[in-house]
Parts: sequence; C-alpha cells; structure tokens
Amino acid sequence: MQITISPHLQSTYKLIQNAFPKGIEPQNYLPLLALLSEEMSDRNLAEVVAYYSGKDYSVVLNDVYRVQSIDVPTSEAIANLKKRLLICGYEQWLEEG
Repeated sequence: MQITISPHLQSTYKLIQNAFPKGIEPQNYLPLLALLSEEMSDRNLAEVVAYYSGKDYSVVLNDVYRVQSIDVPTSEAIANLKKRLLICGYEQWLEEG
C-alpha cells in the first residue's frame, strides 16, 4: 500500500505500522498518544494516528489533549508500550527527529 501521508510523518507512520500491524489495540491507544506526544507536535501526532487508524482527526487531536491533561495513562502502560516500540525502531525514529 502506498503511503500518501506528508513526507515528514512517514517515519512515524512506519513505526506505528511496525508496532501495530493489525491496528492499534484499544489498551495501547492512549499510551501511544502519551508517549509520542513527548516528541511530536499535537497536530502532527493526531494527523498520523488518524491516518493510520482511520479515526477522525478531530477525535484523535482531542484524545492527544486528553492524555496530556485529564486521562494520563499510567507510567507502567507507557513503559510497556515503549518496550514494544523499541523492538520496532523507536530509537532510530528518535534519532531522526
């Protein structure tokens, strides 16, 4: 499948695709937003996750704001997700940024 997302978001898209080849599981969705929001702008994060998940951009953007304020995932959930992403190229992705 050809990726038609903005070039500056393609590496993030590929990271998410590698970590979640069958889609982002509900239990990993908010921790993913919380972790990646530390490294990305809110709007770019919402754009790439909306594109990958098929969710509406405005819903994802609202979820990004939510994980930064009222619905912060546990540090354990974020750490578990980070382990999964590390296997899928998270360190390389961080270096690109």
